[in-house]
Amino acid sequence: MDVLLEHATKKYIHKTVLDDVSLSFKGGMIHALLGENGAGKSTIAAILSGARGADYGTLLIDGNEAHFAVPRDAVRAGIACVAQRPLLADSISVQENILLGAEYNCTGKKMKKAHVIRAAAAIQQTWAPQLDVHARVANIGGDERFYTSLIAALVKEPRMLILDEPSALLDWEQRRSLYANMRTLAQNGMNVVVITHSMQEAALYTDTVTVLRNGKVAEYYESSESFGKKVLDAHTHCIGAGRCGAQDNRSFAPQKGERASKACERGERLFPEINNSISFEHVTVRPKNRPALFDVSFTAKSGEVTLVTGLQESGLGTLENALMGMENARVLGTCKITDAHKTEIINLKSGRLSPQFLRYNTTLHTALIPSNRTYRASNPSLSIEQLVCAMHNSRDARAYTAKIIKKAEVSIEPHEKASSLSGGMLQRLILAREFDVQPLLLIACEPLQGLDVAAAERTAALLSSLAEQGCIVLVLAASDFPEARCHAVYRLESGMLHSAAPPDSTTTATANGIHMTSTAQQSLKKADSARDAHQQRGTFLQEQQHDCKRVV
Repeated sequence: MDVLLEHATKKYIHKTVLDDVSLSFKGGMIHALLGENGAGKSTIAAILSGARGADYGTLLIDGNEAHFAVPRDAVRAGIACVAQRPLLADSISVQENILLGAEYNCTGKKMKKAHVIRAAAAIQQTWAPQLDVHARVANIGGDERFYTSLIAALVKEPRMLILDEPSALLDWEQRRSLYANMRTLAQNGMNVVVITHSMQEAALYTDTVTVLRNGKVAEYYESSESFGKKVLDAHTHCIGAGRCGAQDNRSFAPQKGERASKACERGERLFPEINNSISFEHVTVRPKNRPALFDVSFTAKSGEVTLVTGLQESGLGTLENALMGMENARVLGTCKITDAHKTEIINLKSGRLSPQFLRYNTTLHTALIPSNRTYRASNPSLSIEQLVCAMHNSRDARAYTAKIIKKAEVSIEPHEKASSLSGGMLQRLILAREFDVQPLLLIACEPLQGLDVAAAERTAALLSSLAEQGCIVLVLAASDFPEARCHAVYRLESGMLHSAAPPDSTTTATANGIHMTSTAQQSLKKADSARDAHQQRGTFLQEQQHDCKRVV
């Protein structure tokens, strides 16, 4: 299937999301759409999948004009989309979610329940063998929610598959497997479109790369190899001027600037007199249908960034629930909160620990950023003003909302619904809202999820700045959080926590401004050495692409 979008324009009262955008997607290839938050990537996905209509423009499928009133029209035309924030029914199982809406495939043929179950099982074994299809969706992690939505799309046998930020909650090995399977789909003739912030993934795993900036096509590359060479040559976070259109002087929360930076360089704490801490001791949880935790103990201190990293199947989601007091299963262990005046010990079995207790019943002015932004940190039906003012009790709601919107640098009006926000825009609003309380304790789960490269770097730097000011910063992240910014690193494996010394900055700093795993960073260092020896600049990328094809 070949798809052509011509002169697409989408405007709202206060902003233009797409401005005369034309894109071509040929079948049998993987196409990457890159750009900062708000560049228009998700809007294009919504137009192609029938979730939203363009004000102007033409959509051609194999040369024939197509019109979609609802997503079902797009499915009948052979197009399936996996959203960045899949909307699933939490009260039923993974398998039942897959069956929802699977009465017909993309050819219009009616599918029997038994056929859908068999097809889903085959897809699940290839794409997500660890996924328990009988688990209730409310009890699974973000990566498993993604795979559930992906399987539900693939059982319909689409000819075009659109994936919006598919690797946001996947670890490195899951990403390699995901793109290997996507390559197989493309080799079998499917048209695959990937919306991503990762230039590394675009360079290594896709065929064409389109960069959007401010609702327009800023750059187009017919081959990912030429895109990768441009990235390496540019020594920036994205091709062209700026960082995929991002401006470095923007920030969605106040920063302390040079004083904090200099103190950090000297290894000093900006406020050494603040000695708050929170400790979790012997935390044990055994949920029925989710990963368990076994005797987990650690301490997070003021003036430090403490990172707990691990896979969802290792119990990271269960740990998030336990730390925030949102775990339904029985939790054993204690939480000890220490400030300048007292130490309070909470028996976790009592159920006393809760988000409300953390926010309002301690002296630490706690800020909470859950991994589920859509329903734990907000709700699609809330207005922006309601979302922003959820913890703000003063009468100046309108002025406060305007203040937070300005800090987050999101183009939105207070009366609009949260459902109109992209994942990255929602994340920035929530971050700005939580940072504004000037917390002494911040629990941030996947704080970089959904952010473009520039925004992710600013957020990581801001977390470091908060720690330098005396805040306890506790980060739970499956992947991609820069460990060089952390004072203490713990790894969660099979429900058990292990202390790990944070690597020095030389092994975790971004290479050429691109966030990479240590393996990829080592490869890039080799490429830098080769370049210094006057070897061809493209050697590294060609070798990586060869490795990718070999994996596939």
